[in-house]
Amino acid sequence: MSYEVKLTELASVTAAHVRSHTTTAAIGEAVGQGLKELFEFAVAAGAAPAGPPQLAYPGQFEPGAEVDLDLYLPISKAVSPKGAVDVVELPGGPVAQTFHQGRYDTIGAAYEAVFRWIHTTDRHRAGPPREIYLTGPDATSSPADYLTEVVVPLRRTGS
Repeated sequence: MSYEVKLTELASVTAAHVRSHTTTAAIGEAVGQGLKELFEFAVAAGAAPAGPPQLAYPGQFEPGAEVDLDLYLPISKAVSPKGAVDVVELPGGPVAQTFHQGRYDTIGAAYEAVFRWIHTTDRHRAGPPREIYLTGPDATSSPADYLTEVVVPLRRTGS
């Protein structure tokens, strides 16, 4: 699959957030459980989802290792945190962006394309990479139809 990478801006969003610690082999299960928890939190708090769920990898990602996951669900308003779920403001700003269509276990090539673009354009990361789930298992039964936006926050030019 070929990936077109471009520079774009993301708006800041208020999001429900939960962190999960898991292994790379169990990411799918951890993401499913975390997103369920975020949607239940939003419903109970009266804060409607205001965008697709997102996942960030705040640390190193090594296949076969343990990993932290930051799961986010944009919500319509700021509400009080509860239990393991807090409410954060995801900052906006410039990002390197591409889209991956297909199974989640093949998304690595999208990351490689984005990181190569960042290097060749002499840009600098400003935060952990994120996956924004535009179409997933909740909308289609075919993993070939999953659509994920892969973004890497960047420092503004000159900063």
